[in-house]
Amino acid sequence: MKPPLSRRLAPLIAGGLVVLAGCGTSPPPPPPEPSVSVPPIPAQLNGAKFKADPCTAITVEQLQSIGFADNGTKQRGRDGECFVAFGRLVEVTASWHPVLEDSNNISTLYRDHARGRHNPKNWEEVTINGYPGVITEIEENIPSKKDEGPLACRLALGVDDTTLVYVGANTRGRAEAGPWRNDPCGAAKKISEFVIDNLRG
Repeated sequence: MKPPLSRRLAPLIAGGLVVLAGCGTSPPPPPPEPSVSVPPIPAQLNGAKFKADPCTAITVEQLQSIGFADNGTKQRGRDGECFVAFGRLVEVTASWHPVLEDSNNISTLYRDHARGRHNPKNWEEVTINGYPGVITEIEENIPSKKDEGPLACRLALGVDDTTLVYVGANTRGRAEAGPWRNDPCGAAKKISEFVIDNLRG
């Protein structure tokens, strides 16, 4: 004689509960970290010097030597920033992020980009005299003047294992920017060469 249906189903129900309980106690493993190839720093520059005074990264004379106007004025901006102004609209900046000091380096920038976190508006990898950099932001011109080139550009430059220098060039198509008036990214790259020279030793 077969046992009652309720007795025959009991082991199956119990087994199902065990399986469900097991699923509840084993969360899925986290996704693997993306593989990131970070370009190396060829030789450590003096990032501490830059953090202590961002104005050590650039000089007015260097900017004038590549065609910026002769009326540049340099001053400290907000914490972690130095800027050189040429008239009302043209500006060159060298800055870092004190609030992100523990992650203010080229490796973190690449890893965050690979994870899709804190992604900049643009991502164009460049090399400046052997040092890794990324163009992180380009401010495009208005649609009717797009063929004249962008208005501003920002480049993140790895100078040592713990320091990123953000080099910004706001040229705005203005005569004060000289040959860079319609090429802010070209200006940012050239200025980054000065940054490397100024932070040696």
